Amino acid sequence: MKIVISILLFSLTSAAAPVAVSGDDKVEIAVKETDVKISVPAEARKALIQWRPEFLVFDLKDYSDSVKSLVKEIDPQGVPMAFVADLNNDGTQDIALMGSDLHNQYAVALVKEGGVWQAVELQSFKIPNIKKTVTKNENKTPETGVPLYVLPAQDEHAAKLGKKIGVQVEHYMGPARVYEIKDGKAAQVKLK
Repeated sequence: MKIVISILLFSLTSAAAPVAVSGDDKVEIAVKETDVKISVPAEARKALIQWRPEFLVFDLKDYSDSVKSLVKEIDPQGVPMAFVADLNNDGTQDIALMGSDLHNQYAVALVKEGGVWQAVELQSFKIPNIKKTVTKNENKTPETGVPLYVLPAQDEHAAKLGKKIGVQVEHYMGPARVYEIKDGKAAQVKLK
């Protein structure tokens, strides 16, 4: 009976997740105008579902123009809810994601560690009605949208990490935290 329930739960949550299974077993982010398709290997998607069955990656339309512009300044092909990089320095492309379940928001990395995909939680938030968050842009004009995003580590953090790529989890016009993946776990990078 438990097996049947587990399979049913896996089927229901698999269909709901916006992260697709890639046909060529690669991690990819495809952007076509305002549509973003995130694809990962089947085992990576399974690890994501096992970590948080209700987790959904934010959609590009959930973000304000200012957040999207900020990300585009750093990477013209970038999107605020995900980026692909070798996060654990093993030669395999991994992915950092920003999204939510029914209760909280999360920054999570899907990394292949020792040949096995796993979800590594970087940071969690509890912001009510996050998609309706009002922030002020650089011109002090109010905008509505998700204020959280992920980027490859920037500036001093990137310099401290050297050749490793960290995940910068940021709140628009607010603080950022940077994490590196060490032995399958998230470790915050501090500048001091």
